[in-house]
Amino acid sequence: MIVLASGGGAFDGGFLTLVVVIVAIFSISLFVIFLKKNTFPLLNLILIKIFNGKYSFEYLEFFKKNDLRNPLTNCIKDEITLHISVFFQRLKGAVDYTTEIPIEFKDIPFLSSYKTLVQKFGTPDCINIARFEKNRVKVVGYHETFHQKKMKSLFYFLEDEFFMGEFVFSETRRMDPTQVKEGISEKYLDGVNLEADTLYVEGPLGNILNYHDNGFFSSVKYLYRGDLRINEVLNNVFLLSSQKGQAFKKAMIQEESLNRF
Repeated sequence: MIVLASGGGAFDGGFLTLVVVIVAIFSISLFVIFLKKNTFPLLNLILIKIFNGKYSFEYLEFFKKNDLRNPLTNCIKDEITLHISVFFQRLKGAVDYTTEIPIEFKDIPFLSSYKTLVQKFGTPDCINIARFEKNRVKVVGYHETFHQKKMKSLFYFLEDEFFMGEFVFSETRRMDPTQVKEGISEKYLDGVNLEADTLYVEGPLGNILNYHDNGFFSSVKYLYRGDLRINEVLNNVFLLSSQKGQAFKKAMIQEESLNRF
């Protein structure tokens, strides 16, 4: 009886040890999974913020990939692609003009870097991101006033090169379109009377200005066309008549996902 009891005790002790080991392995596995799902991404986010900054494309894209809310304010409510497409899909009823005055946006030269912009204007008030195929696009904006009315100045970057600017006038407090068009005319068109709600002005270097008033809000966009690489990227995305124009649809889908944080 003593021998049997001793044998049973050894068996019970070995079985309990095995159970403890299994439970420990299971617990450690769950802990590692938890770390991988929660702690590791958090550490990655911290590193991105340290090395790239919270206004970087990498930082904002992290939130999209991990189904988290965008921590910053969006500059525009719709898609970036819709703001650029007006230069590739002509708006109805538009009137065309040409000018000998170089078309520029504020006093930031086209192809300037994001760093140059921030050094001049400070931390942006809002930001949007998108992808045009493999190319990263970022829009940063600042709140300003024009004739005591609210507006935003937006700067569009393709891989850290400034290629388009835009003034967006407040949707809630209507800007008198006459004031905006008079400003365009005085600078580029010798003061000619501009009656159309939509117009294009092409400069001597190929840069294009677009003014559009849809009855709810108005905007003035300035597109740079002097860089072959940027032109190729934009042509591939927005010229829908070409085979590569399918990239426009893909860009829209990707951007919708990026903005739905």
